[in-house]
Amino acid sequence: MQEICIILYIALLFIVSNRKKTTSDIDFFTAGKNSSWPAVAFGMVGATISGISLISVPGMVVNSSFFYMQMVLGFILGYVVVAFFLLPIYYRLGSISIYSYLEKRFGVRSRQTVSALFLINKMLSSAVKLYVVMLVLHLFIFEKYGISFEMATLIVVAVIFAYTFRNGVKSVVLTDCIQTACLIIVTVILLVEAFSAVNGNLTDVFEFASTQGISRIFDFDSFSNRTHFIKQFISGAFIVVVMTGLDQDVMQKNLTCRNLKEAQKNMVVTGFMFTPVNLMLLVLGATLVYLANAQGLTLPEKTDEIVPLFCNQFGDVAICCLTLGMVAASFSSADSALVGMTTCLLTDVMHKDLSKVSRIQRYAIHGVLALMLVLVILVFNANVQASAINIIYTIVSYVMAPILGMFMFGIFTKREITDKATPFICTATPFVMYYIDTLSAEYGYKFGYELLLLGAFVTILGLCLTTIGKSSK
Repeated sequence: MQEICIILYIALLFIVSNRKKTTSDIDFFTAGKNSSWPAVAFGMVGATISGISLISVPGMVVNSSFFYMQMVLGFILGYVVVAFFLLPIYYRLGSISIYSYLEKRFGVRSRQTVSALFLINKMLSSAVKLYVVMLVLHLFIFEKYGISFEMATLIVVAVIFAYTFRNGVKSVVLTDCIQTACLIIVTVILLVEAFSAVNGNLTDVFEFASTQGISRIFDFDSFSNRTHFIKQFISGAFIVVVMTGLDQDVMQKNLTCRNLKEAQKNMVVTGFMFTPVNLMLLVLGATLVYLANAQGLTLPEKTDEIVPLFCNQFGDVAICCLTLGMVAASFSSADSALVGMTTCLLTDVMHKDLSKVSRIQRYAIHGVLALMLVLVILVFNANVQASAINIIYTIVSYVMAPILGMFMFGIFTKREITDKATPFICTATPFVMYYIDTLSAEYGYKFGYELLLLGAFVTILGLCLTTIGKSSK
């Protein structure tokens, strides 16, 4: 049953992605700047919520109640900031690459440095997301046919490459809509399965959640708590600014909208759409915790295992939905990542005029990046323990901090910098962040997502040192 669902789903992706051919090679990167803003907005939900979220967010209620919703509310503010602050800058540039702003403001080295950081971040984060899904696909599908994990990974990435390498962003916008719809439908089905298991007695579920203290949404207790409202809300806003507004992969799709006004509408609508989707995932988690208590089951130590545990109990339909949902979410992240990295490598690092890039050259870059994605996933499989995935995400957040600092300095100051110094500053920043984080822990303070802001401040401080003796622009 799972195999049939996955095959039909992939067939649908190919049909949709090839429905409209690109009229020129430049359309691979721009989609003719004719994307429908509702389609982009809807598709961004699936592109942002990974397969990991489908199994991780429900498990959050065990240790963090519904506090994650504080961050989700912060997402809305973040999307508003991106819509009315960053998008106008990008549209004025008239460039496919958002990092061209840094070359105009500081110089070529700054643009290339930030682009390299983006490529590292995107390759690592995409590989981690797809790696988790590959574990599930290999366990439930490929292994029974004697297909190795390595070959299974190559097959899956080849499929993603195949439906994106011709039409690029246009394919991604269309397939993201399918993937988001699939993710939402799967979440609803899992909720229905969970509600059926408790005989539709939702009143008892909510009373249990309230009694156990796992239904709290807001934390206004001690500010030292990592789940305090102010910390979570502000962190949520900055995460969106960094992971969406300063991400070539995500912003490239927004820049394919017909004009700035439509792109802004798309961005704001996307921000509000995250609220019901994440709330459904948390309600699913609370229902499963209630069900475990009612059945006398001991919850797994790793909360990520709660959803798979009950899907096995619910039967084939639930297992199929979980697998399909994870595939949809992860494909949506990986396909746009490949297109975004291809664009960044060609225009920002190699400084190519995209209108003059040959189709063969574009195919080659796209293919090399796909192979690199396979290799990184295989490295994770050979060397990374499950608990170490958190370390990978921490490294990724360290990589994004200098990008935030560079943009903040460029936008909020008029100072000139020494362009040649930016590679050294951006390289040193993560090491300084790690030292401060380690030192602060010894004094009883543990950084959460605000570590990102610390890294941005360190970068800004380094840039300020290079302005000594220079005039303002």
